Amino acid sequence: MTGTELATRDPNSVSRPTVELARTVPTTPWIMRIEEHSSWETLAQLRMTIRVGVPLKYFRVRDLLAIESGQVFESLSSSTEDVPVTIGQVQIGWSEFEVVDMRMALRLTRLG
Repeated sequence: MTGTELATRDPNSVSRPTVELARTVPTTPWIMRIEEHSSWETLAQLRMTIRVGVPLKYFRVRDLLAIESGQVFESLSSSTEDVPVTIGQVQIGWSEFEVVDMRMALRLTRLG
């Protein structure tokens, strides 16, 4: 008997146990196979807002009103810590910030 076979026995039977094949569960996460879904064509056209939040230390409304280009704010997160990426109320993964050509960029590091 292999690892994907299960032995079963009917309690009312005196015959040998029968062998049934167990279902194989996909090891790839569903989000990695989303394009295979029957509704993917419709889902792919939905507009969504992706959010990434970084908690700032000592940031007040007056700081937001007076914000200028080039200002730097201290974060409560470590610079090496990935930040969560969400769509609506669902977290879709983790990301990190990077500076590219003097612009702030966001790199998706893992789905999840």
